[in-house]
Amino acid sequence: MAGVYIGIDIGATFLRAGLFTGDGRLVRKIKREFPREGFSEALKSLVIDIAGGRVDSVVAVGVGSIGPLDLLRGSVVNTPNAPIKNFEIARPIRELGLKVILANDAAASAWGEYVLGLGRGFDNILYITISTGLGGGVIVDGNLLVGKDGNAHEIGHIVVDYSSRVRCGCGGIGHWEGIASGANIPRSFAEYVKERGLCGDIGSWLCEELSAGRYPKPEDIFKHYYIGDPVASKYIDDYLMVINAAGIASAINVYDPEILILGGSVALNNREVFIRGIGRYLDKYLTVRRPKIVFTGFEDNVGIYGAAALAIRTPSTLAKYAEIWNKNG
Repeated sequence: MAGVYIGIDIGATFLRAGLFTGDGRLVRKIKREFPREGFSEALKSLVIDIAGGRVDSVVAVGVGSIGPLDLLRGSVVNTPNAPIKNFEIARPIRELGLKVILANDAAASAWGEYVLGLGRGFDNILYITISTGLGGGVIVDGNLLVGKDGNAHEIGHIVVDYSSRVRCGCGGIGHWEGIASGANIPRSFAEYVKERGLCGDIGSWLCEELSAGRYPKPEDIFKHYYIGDPVASKYIDDYLMVINAAGIASAINVYDPEILILGGSVALNNREVFIRGIGRYLDKYLTVRRPKIVFTGFEDNVGIYGAAALAIRTPSTLAKYAEIWNKNG
């Protein structure tokens, strides 16, 4: 197969890769756990395998990665949620003789929506992912925002609760990601329940878990919410959705998008909860006109579509970095 593109989504939990045609059609995909060691070799193996061993047929590789990024070096530095905190991306791919384009994962997803998805026809787009981590990607007047190091859209580190004592993976306190991301919901749930004395004599499995010194997983908290657990209901309806609405509104107020696209496993797996929560609280915090709000149509493939879009139609704001990464071939 000639003239194909690869999109790689580097998350905190999984590495995903997709093989795409030049018009953005997904041919096949691979999903692997984030390696505990040897990231460069794991990345090269992923590229070779998704190409079916035919790297000579690949035009370019787009990568959307968790941050923070160092775009000049083509690497990730001190990422809070992954097993490996610092790793190179551009160099291993260039060692395969392939052109590489790199962006923050949520920024790549925003670009994928702009080029191939629900963002087509809009020049001002905000993409927010609520998954293991929490981040955003922004397009203003048709331009993908990048920043000096590639981190212009780290909206997960907006402070949304000054009273919270839950520490984000980055070290900060009260951050949106530190409270509402999949990696941190268990701790923010435990803090919320403890400070408000919600368990008491309530017969809740979630309280039993906390009493045993175990943090319930996010999926367990939502599961018990759906079956009417009063502790889960109090946390999600009266706190978690307030936090999410405040964070979303803050990003909307800053970037003034025409459309907000939501993705990430926490949001996608609990759409009705988010629709109700956003509907209930968002307007309390907005100062600009509310944008159209939708969930990504790419589902959990949004990251690889976004990464592929970087390679198929490279944003002008990444051109100078692409020249640096690919200068030797």
